[in-house]
Amino acid sequence: MNPMHAQVILGTTDLSGNRPLDANSSGDLVGRFPGPMEIASVFNDAAVAGVDAVATLNQLDVLIALKQTRRTFDALQVYPIIPNVIGYVREATDYGLVGAARRRVRQMGILDLMKIGVRAALKTPRVLKRDFNTLMSILFDVELANFKALEPKVVFLHPQITDLALTFGNRGLFQLYFKTMRSRFGVEPGLATNNLGWLLPKLKEWGLEPSVILTPFNTTGFLMKPTQAACEALLASTSCAVIADHVDVSEESMGQYLRKHNIRGAIIEFRDDATLATRIRSAKKYLT
Repeated sequence: MNPMHAQVILGTTDLSGNRPLDANSSGDLVGRFPGPMEIASVFNDAAVAGVDAVATLNQLDVLIALKQTRRTFDALQVYPIIPNVIGYVREATDYGLVGAARRRVRQMGILDLMKIGVRAALKTPRVLKRDFNTLMSILFDVELANFKALEPKVVFLHPQITDLALTFGNRGLFQLYFKTMRSRFGVEPGLATNNLGWLLPKLKEWGLEPSVILTPFNTTGFLMKPTQAACEALLASTSCAVIADHVDVSEESMGQYLRKHNIRGAIIEFRDDATLATRIRSAKKYLT
């Protein structure tokens, strides 16, 4: 992502029917998105309305839909958020550990499996010791193999992993992530976090700075930790681009707030078909 290029990014939280409806939602999202074709229709509409990118976890239906949409809208960028830890837990619960592993293997090509297998074999002693950073390294390989055809330019570390590593002072994981993304995959490493006010000072102390951060940033201070004022002050001292999450950029006050703090990217979540294009166009107006 170019820090100087304003971007409106579509989130995929609700597109697999994984979350209950809120008071503003219309229709049953589980019924609305039974498969990839229905999800692709949203991506097509979003691309026509001018959305720049889609940020998503490694979800099979979503990835199939993205591949379909990109056949027509090849400029649409894809920003993976890895690893999909919740997805692994859900699949292990539904199919058992062996069944979940088989499902993942079937999604991958033989060449990718061979490469990952060789790298994992070289790390066997650390894997057997359940070394967290080594296991994460293998997951990075597995997850990005599924995104390879979508040619991502930026990849985000999942906020649960970012904030867990931050809590335990795991500098090594951040170093491993930055190095792996840049040298092995040729992408820019981004960090998703719900703890911006604690993350940025610690990264500065460690001499690390991501290209882009995905984090809550809004007029109410919702999920801006430790405080809204602290996050705003820190933003002025970093050169990395910030993508605002938990915002409604269709509101003029929110758009003005993001402009004031030089926020050049925002996540727009799907609510319903009727308002999607209008919300994207409003966001484009306030972010450019």
